[in-house]
Amino acid sequence: MANSYSIGSMFGIPIRVHVTLLVFLPLFALSFMPVGGLQGLFYGAVGSIGLFGSVVLHEIGHSLVARAKGSRILEILLLPIGGMARLSRMPRRPADEIQTALAGPAVSLALGLAGTFGASFVYPFNPLLAVMVHELGRINIMLVLFNLIPSFPMDGGRVFRAALVPRLGRLAATRLAATVGRGIAWLFGIWAVLPMFRGGQINFSLLLIAFFVHQSAGAEARVAEWEALEDLQRGQPSGLFDDLLRKWR
Repeated sequence: MANSYSIGSMFGIPIRVHVTLLVFLPLFALSFMPVGGLQGLFYGAVGSIGLFGSVVLHEIGHSLVARAKGSRILEILLLPIGGMARLSRMPRRPADEIQTALAGPAVSLALGLAGTFGASFVYPFNPLLAVMVHELGRINIMLVLFNLIPSFPMDGGRVFRAALVPRLGRLAATRLAATVGRGIAWLFGIWAVLPMFRGGQINFSLLLIAFFVHQSAGAEARVAEWEALEDLQRGQPSGLFDDLLRKWR
């Protein structure tokens, strides 16, 4: 992808970082500083690296399950709002998509529990590092809860879409999930700007997530339409044709 740089690979999957993350990374480091001075900067850098390392492992969880289901993993892209595993094509079977979607939160849950309970073992040796480990554990638990919100194309939204496919067909299920996802994105946006009306500050991180979810939901719906047309051209009209049949019954 343009404006991104390779930082290595894991399990044969290229990992790239978008240039915007390089701009925001110092701000993440400052937010993690447990104390002032150079020591605080060091631990802030450790915390920000640990955060995006957690995001990479989250996306690796998605990627390994998707690859086992037959998808080709193009890359993992790190952005200021998180990560994104780019697949050649999402698994088509609902059960496979659900497993792929839940694999990332499962990794984050494991990291969250390890950080939350592991901090007590680190504390006697390095109290500041223990604080960072506990904070990373807490953030991973929050990521699990946030990702499971049924806002397509977030992980919970993909589970929601997959659960609808047997009843509605893939195209109609994607359209409905995308509509719900855009609605939740609007709620995120309203929540982000509400503090401004109470004398506070806009939550720009949440506002950026709302914009990303809203745009991505629409893009995913368009991809589903193209896939349905491709199926029709190949003589496998499992998506579009089934939707048309349901419409005219």
